[in-house]
Amino acid sequence: MVANLKREALERLSEHTSNKNEELGFATNIPFLQLSPWTLSPGQKYSSAVNSSDTWTGPLADASAEDTKADVDAVDKVFSDLLDMINAEKNSLLEDVDETDAGAHWPDRGQV
Repeated sequence: MVANLKREALERLSEHTSNKNEELGFATNIPFLQLSPWTLSPGQKYSSAVNSSDTWTGPLADASAEDTKADVDAVDKVFSDLLDMINAEKNSLLEDVDETDAGAHWPDRGQV
């Protein structure tokens, strides 16, 4: 048995994606870093700056804040879902495979 190189590559991609999500203030899907029910979502954080007394207030500010919240939370969901898909693929693979398995020679440099 040898290491599954495809799984190892997906582990590195998962870690990189999680780190980038964290840098952006988005979901990392790591339990201790996830938002608690009392923490603002990324959209709530950004939208609160749109409609604050030292920035801008009024009906149009309210609407812009809601739009900002929805848009930022939608991007957060896309990045969170991407990390979920990477992890699902990674977790579907064995850590060690037979030497004849494609994962042992991944990526196969002979293919285009």
